[in-house]
Amino acid sequence: MSFLRPEAVAALSRWAEAAAAAVAVALAGWWGVAGVAGGSVLGWFALGAGALGLFWLRAAVLGALAARPVTGAGVAIIREREIGYMGPHHGGFLELDDIERVEIYLVPGTRNPVWRLVGGIGEALAIPADAEGANRLPEALSALPGFSDLAAVGILQRADPGRHVVWARGPGKVTEFRRLR
Repeated sequence: MSFLRPEAVAALSRWAEAAAAAVAVALAGWWGVAGVAGGSVLGWFALGAGALGLFWLRAAVLGALAARPVTGAGVAIIREREIGYMGPHHGGFLELDDIERVEIYLVPGTRNPVWRLVGGIGEALAIPADAEGANRLPEALSALPGFSDLAAVGILQRADPGRHVVWARGPGKVTEFRRLR
């Protein structure tokens, strides 16, 4: 028997990694500052570990913001330079170098966005944001030149229905975030 409501347990588990990263950064920073002030060489290593921990903290916060309850069908698969989706009715894989456009669809009347990755020859991969593993998409797509994972997470948090182009590769250049209807 749990003393916490299921929503509270879900929120705590969603933010657990971010909390652990924040504690690790704070401890490393405190130990580093105390060590450097005391003349210890290990203090510099602790400050370096704290600085590296900031990257972990950023990734954990983005993952928590992009996370949705896993209620959608299918699994998003993220491997080296490749993103895939295996669903009950469709699926496939796209390499990061072949992606020409990243869109997020917000269907009117629902809060379940859909990622749409469009390849170079017109193939498209639709991944529901509430599919298992879809919360790792912003971090995986950040390998694209000029992709803003913060903009993608911001769109996921919106209630604006329509098609939102998060990133597009133009002929010889990468365009910025824009919104289409």
